[in-house]
Amino acid sequence: MSIAIFILILSGWIVSALYFGKPLFASQRSLSLPQLGAATGELFVTHEWWRLLVSQFLHVHFLHMLFNAMCILILASSLENARGSLLLLSVYLPGGLAGQAASVWAYPALVTDGASQALMALCAATFILLPRSKLTWFAGMIVAIQVALDVHAIAGIKAGHLYGFVAGLLISLAIILISGKKAPQVG
Repeated sequence: MSIAIFILILSGWIVSALYFGKPLFASQRSLSLPQLGAATGELFVTHEWWRLLVSQFLHVHFLHMLFNAMCILILASSLENARGSLLLLSVYLPGGLAGQAASVWAYPALVTDGASQALMALCAATFILLPRSKLTWFAGMIVAIQVALDVHAIAGIKAGHLYGFVAGLLISLAIILISGKKAPQVG
């Protein structure tokens, strides 16, 4: 499943570039992405909830997309190997959806896209479900980079990133409570 998510993110980029006639490595126009499924504040008026899912696979900048895709592949593969595809989807999808919804709610005039919200959910899950894994430092670095970029860009933490992380924490804690044990340690 982690490879499928990775391929969906890359495919979202390729489809965007082809659809808008842009070179593969050129940035997309944020205001154009709603044509392909990115979310905006109108989502709450038009009830196009599917955009919360689709927008996770669309990105404006190539390097942002590549960073998200690679980090997601690494963390998602580890979580999937430790606990299976169902756990991965149980964290990735609701975490991403919660983050996207928070972004649309907090910034209704802006276009919401990207997989950073789901990535933050995976980072939280790594801390909770794989606390002794060598990947916890990697997840910590991702969170630190994201916080630094957010503070630089908006002088605070973006709502979508925060809610994605919190959703990942809560889902992971629920998984521990339901299963009665932490996930096996890997790597």
